[in-house]
Amino acid sequence: MKTLLATLISPKELKEFKAFIILMATQEIKYLMKNDIWLMFLQFCDANNKGPKFRKSSSTAFFFKNIQEVLISNEHMMIAHRWAMAKYRFYCVRNDGEYLEEIRVTEFLSLKDAYVLKREINPSPLRLDFMPFYDFFPSLKDTQSIGNGIRFLNRFQCSRFFQNPEKWNAKLFEFIKLHQANGQQLLVNGAVIKDFDRFFTQLKNMVDWLKKKDPNTPFSSVESRMKREGFEVGWGNTVGSITETMECLVNLIYEPVKSFLEEFISRVPMPLISNIAIISPHGWFAQENVLGLPDTGGQVIYILDQVRALEKHLKQHLQSTGINIVPKILVLTRLIPEAGNTTCCQKKEKIHQTENSWILRIPFKDKDTHIVKHWISRFHIWPYLEQFAQDAAIELQSEFQGRPDLVIGNYSDGNLVATLLSDTFDITQCTIAHALEKTKYLLSDLYWQNMESDYQFSLQFTADMLSMNKSDFIITSTLQEIIGTEDTIGQYESYLHFTLPGLYQVTNGINLFAPKFNVIPPGVDEDLYFPYHLKEKRISAKTEALEKWLFEEDSTDIYGKLSNPDKIPIFTLSRLDRIKNLTGLIEAFGMSKQLRKRCNLIFSAGTIHFDQSQDAEEQSQIKILYRLIDQYDLHHHLRWLPTLNRLETGEVYRIIADHQGIFVQPALFEAFGLTILEAMISGLPTFGPKFGGPSEIIEYGISGFLLNTSRPELIARGLEKFFDSCDQNPDYWKTISENGIKRVHERYNWKSYSQRLVDLTKLYGFWRFSVSAEGKIKMNRYSDLIYHFLFKKRADS
Repeated sequence: MKTLLATLISPKELKEFKAFIILMATQEIKYLMKNDIWLMFLQFCDANNKGPKFRKSSSTAFFFKNIQEVLISNEHMMIAHRWAMAKYRFYCVRNDGEYLEEIRVTEFLSLKDAYVLKREINPSPLRLDFMPFYDFFPSLKDTQSIGNGIRFLNRFQCSRFFQNPEKWNAKLFEFIKLHQANGQQLLVNGAVIKDFDRFFTQLKNMVDWLKKKDPNTPFSSVESRMKREGFEVGWGNTVGSITETMECLVNLIYEPVKSFLEEFISRVPMPLISNIAIISPHGWFAQENVLGLPDTGGQVIYILDQVRALEKHLKQHLQSTGINIVPKILVLTRLIPEAGNTTCCQKKEKIHQTENSWILRIPFKDKDTHIVKHWISRFHIWPYLEQFAQDAAIELQSEFQGRPDLVIGNYSDGNLVATLLSDTFDITQCTIAHALEKTKYLLSDLYWQNMESDYQFSLQFTADMLSMNKSDFIITSTLQEIIGTEDTIGQYESYLHFTLPGLYQVTNGINLFAPKFNVIPPGVDEDLYFPYHLKEKRISAKTEALEKWLFEEDSTDIYGKLSNPDKIPIFTLSRLDRIKNLTGLIEAFGMSKQLRKRCNLIFSAGTIHFDQSQDAEEQSQIKILYRLIDQYDLHHHLRWLPTLNRLETGEVYRIIADHQGIFVQPALFEAFGLTILEAMISGLPTFGPKFGGPSEIIEYGISGFLLNTSRPELIARGLEKFFDSCDQNPDYWKTISENGIKRVHERYNWKSYSQRLVDLTKLYGFWRFSVSAEGKIKMNRYSDLIYHFLFKKRADS
């Protein structure tokens, strides 16, 4: 009988397999991670004269390359093996490599607990498992379908229609006649048309009658006849559009296929989406003077651009259906009484370039219901969120004169509040994580107790699981956020199984194969960000003022004076967070004689004044920056500028492009990277980290470049290589510039984002009505238990 080991490792390679197992078993460190194991394996290959073929294509290399973690005991080692994206097996291997068996995830997690806590294995730890509560959900079959859940769900819905047409046609009819707007019935009057058979007959008769009329005839001219037949407003604003919508529904009933379902749902206000609440509690949320402040950056730009695009799309969509309603969008955030020179102390603020979209601010309250006046780090706001959600529900109901149609959460805290509001109002919930801290902070789960006072990861990770499992659908900017790549795990994937030793173990934290994940990348504001060569769109006075500010101007807020301003500028901008790795870029520039000789480094980040920062991590980064500038004597080679006003950022990118410069985003990990899109569309050759979303935005060597940002010398090497290529090919800079512009125009725009988001809301709304409402009861009860007896108890303490 063939052993399990023999199915994994070729018999010809068993000798090498056992030798490397023995080598690992002798390591002083008893907990090894992926990179440690692979580097050790490559050294093993060098020492044993194993060539490229063995390293790349042997079964031994495949096995060890995909090990995520190893725990070594006196006689055995426990292995977490990621044999495919989002798919794991766990093994126990004897330390001489002679025997291997598969073990349960619970055994592996318990051994991790024992290793960290340095005590015997707990036979009955608290274990969280969300997987049994997905039994009502159809499941994807392979990883290639992940990220396009709605396509799968639509096929599933249509197969249900086809298999049981009487049941599902009746459900569709019930859903169609359910909708109203401001007390006005939409689409179908249930008092006139009482059942599906009558509805279908009337529908076909109405199509025949409408076809005899001029397609350009307005709805008002046929409204009285349609109402007598039981058809209300919402089918279209002209006879032509009404006919097309009704014919689409007839086709769907006759032939339930995905394309007809998608087209019909996208055309009608079903459900009606006119009032949207977007939740983002942490940081400083305003339109001016906030970017660069602690916890405040790309998410503010993302949400404000999202709101403008959504409002524009909703207005056009409602008008096309014949409904005369002005949509309303509220961005719900925290009111901060001690707001400095920001507007974060104002309860309500109109969003620029919108008709009826607002920032609505609600204060945090302590346990005695006193208003908290000062800013609080995103890591420490968890005790305030339940009261914040309760106060917000009252304010939202007042502002909307009813409940919102959709709630969209942002980040871990916003998604938790969105979950609480979705429960309160019984409405569709969309989750947008942007970034999950679990993958950004190494071993933040295993050693959570050491970090709890600074980061409160136990609360954050619990909140993440609650919101991602209870939400109706999840939007990500890249596929990597969900399932990573062949070599790296995804942010959501990191929640599959993990342990917080001494608190709980997670055996199944999220079902990655549930069709709730959808990849919809954002766009850029093309009024602010456009190519540098479009001179007619640029304001010369603004260009001249910003150019002087970038290269020459003296100020108490600027550090560094360039001895040669004509050198090629390397530019970046970011918050002063450790993960943004600005210090890594400074060190890369400092250690590279080639870069210092031909380039200047210009960066916009936070403040140069240590005493003006309120954030401990930012203060730490300021100290390191000054130390590196002194260490490499960069005082006349760089400019440290304060955080840019967003309205000026686009022109700054273009000025850097005028000087044939480049943009570098040196983050250790970046979930997406809006600054990368902004720089690319402005015409700057752009460098981003290969870790995270930028690898899906940038086509390496075509529309930009990816850097290994883990070490400064690797950053320097990537930049030096680019400038060498520019020396060899005078058109190289321009080629990369033009390809970057083209890439953003083709793939990243807010118009398609808005269309897809609204369509997703409708389709998942239909799913919520027709199937999942009953199925989610068990999931909701399980999640509520975790919230009240685990999360809330810890947050209150």
